[in-house]
Amino acid sequence: MPGFRPRGRRGLYTAAATAFTTGALVLLATVLNGPQPPPAPPGTSRTAPPRRAQCPDTAQLPLPRSEPSDIRVPEIGVRTRIDKVTRATDGSVDMPPDPDHAGWYTGSATPGEIGNTIVVGQLDSRSGPAAFYGLGALRKGPRIVITRHDESTAHFSVTAMNVWAKDDFPSRRVHSPTTTSTLTLITCAGWDTQRHTYRSNLVLTAEPTTSTSW
Repeated sequence: MPGFRPRGRRGLYTAAATAFTTGALVLLATVLNGPQPPPAPPGTSRTAPPRRAQCPDTAQLPLPRSEPSDIRVPEIGVRTRIDKVTRATDGSVDMPPDPDHAGWYTGSATPGEIGNTIVVGQLDSRSGPAAFYGLGALRKGPRIVITRHDESTAHFSVTAMNVWAKDDFPSRRVHSPTTTSTLTLITCAGWDTQRHTYRSNLVLTAEPTTSTSW
């Protein structure tokens, strides 16, 4: 499958505003007196705060197939609907038409099922922050909860975050099926103030965990 297409919908007047830079990565152009830029993805992973001790913490068993309906990331206050998305005309994973919604790629596994579940979301839009605006603030450990159409929930814990240049996006590595239940979240990164587009992709990987692990 071709790579993810970073496609923010910020207007040109926004791109002309000041750029927010952390290290070598420019995440987003900001509007003067407007919303603050999103948190920068980590250059290197940092250790997550220790979780409370629990009885043996085994990941939830694989779930039967059921499409996702919404996603929650309590750590950054995200809760949004999940729409279905397919491939764009260029072969990349398309984006949901509503920037405030996430998109589940229908060619991937459903959340909690054995396989790689791919969910994409926009970082910003003409009106401001979009569905995955705060994703760059996450590190290893925080939970992600996805509600499914059968009213069950799939619980995940963040295990890795990576940023890849758009022209060097490892499609096979990111999109490939997995032998265990895996959640892959993808959004944009690296706003280019010259070309008014995003240069990079932020990819977050999460693995199943129990609902009582936090």
